[in-house]
Amino acid sequence: MKTSNNLIKGIFIGMGIIALTAFVAEKTFVIKFSESEINRHYQKLALIKQIVDNSNLAHQDVVFITKTIDTLQLEIITQVKAQLEPQAPVKK
Repeated sequence: MKTSNNLIKGIFIGMGIIALTAFVAEKTFVIKFSESEINRHYQKLALIKQIVDNSNLAHQDVVFITKTIDTLQLEIITQVKAQLEPQAPVKK
């Protein structure tokens, strides 16, 4: 009886550890570009979006690609603004 209780406790402890570490698995990466590089990439994405809009792809494919590029461009703008705006000082 004692070993089955220990087994159940071990299973619950293992499940708890797995549940706690599952939320820590996400990592954040920072990629640095110069201003001219980020502008060039942004413009290339806009050009790709124009090419896709003028292509013979199915409408559903065009919408997917366009939304993906829009999301990436929005993320670029958000990251650049976050890096350019001065951070509020932390009060001690």
